[in-house]
Amino acid sequence: MTASAKPVEDLPSRHESDVLIPAAFREVIGYHLRVAQEMSFQAFSATLERTDLKPGWYSILTILSEYDGLTPSELSRVCGRDRSTLTSTLKGLSIRGLIERRQNPDDQRSYSVRLTHDGRRMQERLHAFAEEHDRRLDAIVGKDKDALIAILARIVGALGKG
Repeated sequence: MTASAKPVEDLPSRHESDVLIPAAFREVIGYHLRVAQEMSFQAFSATLERTDLKPGWYSILTILSEYDGLTPSELSRVCGRDRSTLTSTLKGLSIRGLIERRQNPDDQRSYSVRLTHDGRRMQERLHAFAEEHDRRLDAIVGKDKDALIAILARIVGALGKG
């Protein structure tokens, strides 16, 4: 134990609904964003637990269902995922036959990504689960939804790349 760490018996009592947050994080927006995102992701994952669906696929397949033929760099920007992480996900989606890669005829080093018929069907299945999950989030956020989305968009706009 470090000199500044508290012994376990000195920690505040914990009720079922309490979250034990270190004092250094209590007012840190990034910490709360990360924990909220993780809890939302876990809840969505639990919904999909008995299926062959993966929650991480939903944003990629949905973006491609609306913007067919994006490059991995464009897709990375739109979904907010690091390009290196996205590459392995795209490989898995391609192996499952949910997306296809098409070489750019003007630049052989570049390719675009498109949904296959099976990819569209998978996106529709995931969308049904996502709608239910979003209803749960709406119930939690309530009348503050528009404000929360606006604030999150401001964060993305100010900190986002390009």
